[in-house]
Order: sequence, then C-alpha cells, then structure tokens
Amino acid sequence: MTFSEAVTSVTRSYIVPKAYDTVTKGSPVLMKLLQTAKKWRTGIRYDVIIKYQDSTNGGNTGVADRLDTDRQNVRTTMQFNPKMAYKPVVVANIEMTLNQGDEQVIDLLEVEFDSQAQSLMMLMAQNLWTGSGTGNNWDSMYNAADDATNFSTYGGLSRSTYTTIKGYYLASTGAITLAKFATAYDAVQVGTDTPDIIATTKAIWSTYESLLTPTVRAGYTQNGYPKMNAYGMLPTTAALAGQQGFDTLFFRGTPVVKDEQIPSGKVFIMNTNYFGFKGINIMGLKQVNFKKTTDGVPLGVVGRVPSTLGFNFRDLMSPVDQLAEVGHLIYAGNFISENPRLQGQMVGAS
Repeated sequence: MTFSEAVTSVTRSYIVPKAYDTVTKGSPVLMKLLQTAKKWRTGIRYDVIIKYQDSTNGGNTGVADRLDTDRQNVRTTMQFNPKMAYKPVVVANIEMTLNQGDEQVIDLLEVEFDSQAQSLMMLMAQNLWTGSGTGNNWDSMYNAADDATNFSTYGGLSRSTYTTIKGYYLASTGAITLAKFATAYDAVQVGTDTPDIIATTKAIWSTYESLLTPTVRAGYTQNGYPKMNAYGMLPTTAALAGQQGFDTLFFRGTPVVKDEQIPSGKVFIMNTNYFGFKGINIMGLKQVNFKKTTDGVPLGVVGRVPSTLGFNFRDLMSPVDQLAEVGHLIYAGNFISENPRLQGQMVGAS
C-alpha cells in the first residue's frame, strides 16, 4: 500500500524495539561444556598426567621367593596451551550521541555488545568441532577423538608412541546403522564409564530417528519421554508424545543430540567427564555474561544461555586517531580431553 506525502510527512514508521537474530545457530553441546567449565587457575600450560602402559614387574610369588624390585616408568604428561578468541565491540562517538533521547529505539552499545557476543559464541562452536590445536587454533573434539589418521600427536605426545591416547575414528562411515553405533559406543566404553553425549547433525539425527521410529513410538506414546532444554538433558521432564517425530532420542541410555555447528557427515561419541572447557579469567579484564534472555534470539541458540568462566571483556577505550569507543570480548582457555581414548567420531556418515 502506497501512502501520499500528506501522510508520510507527518507519520513515522513503527520500529519494533528489539533485534531479531537470523544468523546465529544452536550448539547445545557447546552450551553444556561452557556451563560445566573448570577453571584454568595459573601456569603457562595445562598438564595432564597419563598412565600409558602397564608395568611388567611383580607377579605371582611362592614361599620366600625373591621379589622383583625393578622400578618401571609407566606415566608421562600431555601438555596443552591456552588459547584465545575475540570479537571487537566498536561504536562511533557521534552514533552513541545520536542514539539517545526519545529517538532511541534500542540502546546502540547494548545491541552491538550482544551481537558480537553471539558471534563470538559461534566462533567458539567452530573451535569446539573443528580446531586443530596448532598455532592459535584451539584444541577440540575433532583432534581429541582421532586415532592418528588426521592428528599424529595429541597434547604434545605422539600417538604412534603412546598408543593409548588414540580415540575411536571411523572413516567413510556411509549409511548410519545401529550396528555402527554399537561398534563406536563399545570402542569408547571402558568398564562402566560410558559416553554421555552422542552429537551429530540434524540430517543424521533424523536418519537415526527413522531407524527407531517404530520402537520409540511404541515405547513412549503413553508415558512421555525425556525432553532436552537449552542446557542439555532433563531426563525427568516428560514431553507430550506425538504420532510421528520426537524431541530427544537415546542410544543405550545416552542422548543423541543434534548440533547445528557440527560439520556435515559427522557423529561424535563423547564422554564429557574426560572432555571439557578449561576457562581463564584474565586479570585486569571484566568477567561478563549475557545480560538476560531476549525473545529476539531463538531458544537454544548459543548466546542465550549464561556462560561466565573464561568470558572476558576489555572496557571501551578511545583510539588516538579515531572518534570511536573500542572494546573487546575475549574467550580464553581451551577444550581439553584428559583421556582421549574415551572419545570417538564417525566421519562421512549419511
């Protein structure tokens, strides 16, 4: 509908007082790891002591036999370096001045801060799933759950020398089957320590759903079933069961999670008791958080869930040659697995 100037000259457009995020994607696994982060207190590296072989001394003995007192070394140390990721928050002085009073719809600095914080979380999700650990690149689930196919070393140790730090890796997985899930699951289970997350793409999640549809429908239509929230799993919360399609699926009691940041064709079998985020609160910087939820950001999207450890902000500063205020949002720490043999991945799945 076209209005005449008689109307447009005396009537303003209505601006919705919120910014809607049409870019940021969901990463429930990242949000879980940031929520359960451990503090990297001090030290130039994060060292993890591992036992890489069994001893051969000792054994069964008879009456008054001479005992073996040979001392053997069976331990060594994996070493991880701290990493940082950042996004700048830049606002011009004149823009901040004009963005005041009755004409202000949304606070310029506030919306810019939130926007860059969400972008930083997107970068962190990429670090989680694709980081190589070399140079400024973060370590990740990608290089933790590897058997030396792509990463010959982990934590500074050679996987050919220290074979017990190899994760499970299945190349050219092809069509997803329950048997392939079972093989991967068995490979990363030790004793009663089992994976607690199986993370994959939406497409593979839906394929897995199609394998289970008759069973799931028969088992849950009466009683409901566990439903995922933004933080991870709430097994005690029942959701309404439909005739077709489900919120959450499990394999051997482990939730199968769809994460939009995972590269195409991949399935990660994770034990987060031995993989997580170690955060560094940088001295002299503020430790910040997302102010509160906003309905302009989709539910379950990174940036809508509080995450403080390792999330730093350098206050706005004025450059000498620019009429602007510049601050920096910084995530510091690393994604580290203390026991990579309990992590796995399937590649090229369809």
